[in-house]
Amino acid sequence: MKPTIQWFVAVVSLAVVASHRANGVIQCNDAVSKVVPCETYLLSGDITPSVACCTAVQDLDKIAMASQPDRKAICECFKETAKSFPVNLEKAQKLPDLCKVNIKVTINPNVDCDRI
Repeated sequence: MKPTIQWFVAVVSLAVVASHRANGVIQCNDAVSKVVPCETYLLSGDITPSVACCTAVQDLDKIAMASQPDRKAICECFKETAKSFPVNLEKAQKLPDLCKVNIKVTINPNVDCDRI
């Protein structure tokens, strides 16, 4: 059975409830919801992100740049997401360049969010 974005959001929501860490203004499920347009790029064979995906990444970049607590909260969210969902990490690393943002948040299960 192929994972769907609804499953993705459910897993992330459970991770947030389990961790009880809301260090930033943005909640994990809100951050994940922002990148829903990137599903086909991050989870399937799409070679480039869609315009809608890049718009979503740019919106998330604005939130991440607003404060260090937001960056850390987004980082922790995507760190947990990357552990529990089959995100193509190589593609995820390319999103900032492809979408022309300066985002400092990495989607990687090994990232040290304290250094964000």
